[in-house]
Amino acid sequence: MFISEETYKFHRIIIYSIVFVFQFIGTFGNVNLIVLTIRKKTLRSKYGLLLMILALLHQICLLYEGVCMGFGIAITFYHYEIRRNTCFYALFPYVFFHCMQTGAIWMLSVDLFLTILYPFKYRSFQIHVYFPSLFVLPVCYAIYSVIAGYTNINDDSIPMCNPPSSLAPQVTSQWYFIMLLFSIATVFFYVMAFGLLKYKVTKHNKSIRFIERKAMKALKVLIFIFLITRFVSIFIFNVLTFIGIDKDLIVLWQNYIVILAVAAYSQNGYICYMRSSEYRNLFRQQMHSLFPNITKNFNWHESLSKGAITVAAIKSTTTHDLRR
Repeated sequence: MFISEETYKFHRIIIYSIVFVFQFIGTFGNVNLIVLTIRKKTLRSKYGLLLMILALLHQICLLYEGVCMGFGIAITFYHYEIRRNTCFYALFPYVFFHCMQTGAIWMLSVDLFLTILYPFKYRSFQIHVYFPSLFVLPVCYAIYSVIAGYTNINDDSIPMCNPPSSLAPQVTSQWYFIMLLFSIATVFFYVMAFGLLKYKVTKHNKSIRFIERKAMKALKVLIFIFLITRFVSIFIFNVLTFIGIDKDLIVLWQNYIVILAVAAYSQNGYICYMRSSEYRNLFRQQMHSLFPNITKNFNWHESLSKGAITVAAIKSTTTHDLRR
């Protein structure tokens, strides 16, 4: 099935218009989450740092979507021809960080599982050892994808420039397959973690701290959104490839997956805000200190006071845990 340039022009305008909106929404949420984690010591626990790393990786991916959009504008309005090798040289860092953020989601699910399985031992994990051990697989995946992309590079003409289209078709298939394996592993640890949590709650086990329970609310939604925005799209791509659907349709689907990707890149700060009272109150404090004239009309005073009390309680709890 041949898709004409006029048809692709229509699809590009739709895709990049949506991406443009998500870039603003996502940047606001990610930057606030990163700054908040850096400023507030109470949020710099292992899972808090993993959330910050995920937000940072997602923000880098959002910035690189601007490069993709630049190629889209050039081909749509200035009749520029995109070559795969040019696209790859421009986006290979994006390919690397895209792999890393896929791995970071998996790391969150592993961290959640370990938090519940070994609550006391988990607190003794040294970050300088624990984090590098978690990053081994994502880094290997990222390095392999970039090297495979470079060694199989060609100068074929492509309709849109994004990470999957910058890679040769055989490399793209491998890239998606490994991504699917990470997604399956994420689902596995997610299910195991919450099955174990339900068991412990049923047994009235008090070894899981209050702050860990609150953070899990955000993690549940973060992982759920990952499954909706990434797992389903990756699974569909692999199915379409396996059954031999027309390649042009697969490429078009691959380009529309970008919308789901930028939605995933944009949700971190907002999910933490909605699902965690600690993040919500600290976020409001941050907004109030940065934009007092704008936020003075918001009914945040009561929540700000509660947030200060909550933070003090968390500090007290954390200090008590460290002394035990």
